[in-house]
Amino acid sequence: MNLIKNEWQKLLLRKSSWIMQLVLVLMVFLMALLLFFVNKTINTSEGSGEAPRGVTQHFDASGQPISEDQYNSIAKNDSEKAKQIQTKVLSPKDSVAALKMQKKAVTDKQTKEELQRQIDYYQVYADKGKTPLESAGGPDGAQFFGSLAQEASIATILVVIIASTIVASEFSGGTIKLLLTRPYSRSQVLASKLIICIIYAVISSIVLFVSSLLFSLMLGSESYSLPLAPSTGALNAYEMALKLTGTNFVLMLTFLSIAFLFSSVVRSQALAVGVGIGALFSGNIIATFLPLAIAKYDWLKWLIFNLFQLNSMALGNEVAGGLAMWQVILTLFAYIIVILGFTFYIFKKRDVALS
Repeated sequence: MNLIKNEWQKLLLRKSSWIMQLVLVLMVFLMALLLFFVNKTINTSEGSGEAPRGVTQHFDASGQPISEDQYNSIAKNDSEKAKQIQTKVLSPKDSVAALKMQKKAVTDKQTKEELQRQIDYYQVYADKGKTPLESAGGPDGAQFFGSLAQEASIATILVVIIASTIVASEFSGGTIKLLLTRPYSRSQVLASKLIICIIYAVISSIVLFVSSLLFSLMLGSESYSLPLAPSTGALNAYEMALKLTGTNFVLMLTFLSIAFLFSSVVRSQALAVGVGIGALFSGNIIATFLPLAIAKYDWLKWLIFNLFQLNSMALGNEVAGGLAMWQVILTLFAYIIVILGFTFYIFKKRDVALS
C-alpha cells in the first residue's frame, strides 16, 4: 500500500498527467463546438435538416410491395415502369412488420442478427408512439454522448503515454537503483506502478464519459432515453455510452500492457512513448487489412490486431471472423495476462546496473 501511495504522489506531482486530462476535455469540447456550428449551418440553409427514419418500401403500379432487388432490376431494365413505382418510408410499426418478414426470408445468421437489431430499434419507437428522425447534419446530443464524442482513442493515448513512461522514467532518471533498495521485491515495485496505470485509465474513462455528457447538451436532442441507431438496436445514449466506455477500457488495458512492457524494457522515455503509441496506431492500421487474410486463413481471426476492433463491435459493426463480443474480450484478457507475465519476468531478470 505504501508503494502505491508513493507512486500516486509521484503521478500527482507530474503536471503533465493532469494537463493531459485537460487536453482530453478540450478535445471533447472542440468536437462538440464544431458539430454545433455544422448543425446550425445546415439547419439555417435547409430548414430542420431532419427527415423521418424508417424502412424504405417500394410499391408497384398496383400498390403491391416489391423487394429492393426487384426495384433495382426494374430501374435498370425498364425506366418507364420504374417511374410508376412508389417509394414510401414506413412508420416504426410498419417497419417492424417489414423487417420481421425479411428476417423470415433469410438464413444467414449474421443477417438475421442485423435485422433483429433493427427490429429492436423500431419496436421501441413503435411502443412509445414516436418517429425516429435522421439528421442531414452531424450527430445530435444523444448520438454525440453515445459515441463518447468519438474521442475514445484520445483517452487511450493518454493512458499509453503514462504506461510508457512510468518505468522508463526511473531508468532514465537514475532513480531505479534507489527504488529497489527499499524493502520491497521487484514484483511489488512493478505491480504498484501497474496499479497506478490502471487507476489513471479509470480516471481517463470517467473524464471522457462526464465531459461527453456535459458538452453533448450543446447540441440538443429529442431524447437520451430513445434508441440511437438501427445498427445498435434498442440501446439508448446512456446504455451506448456505458457499453462503449466498457469496451474502450478493455482496449485501454490491452494497450496499457503493451506500453508497460516496452517501458520495462527500454531506458529512454521518448523511445518508450514512441513505441507505445506506434503500437496503438499500427495495430489499428493492420486491423483494416486483416479481413482479407482471415477470409483465407480463419485462425488469423484470433490475432490481437483483429481484436482491436472491439469498439467498432460496440457500435454495431462485425469483427472479421464472426467473433462474438465475449470471445473478443476473453481473448484480449488472455493476451493481457501473457504480456504482463512476460513484463514481470523481464523486470525481475533485468540488470539495473546497466541502466
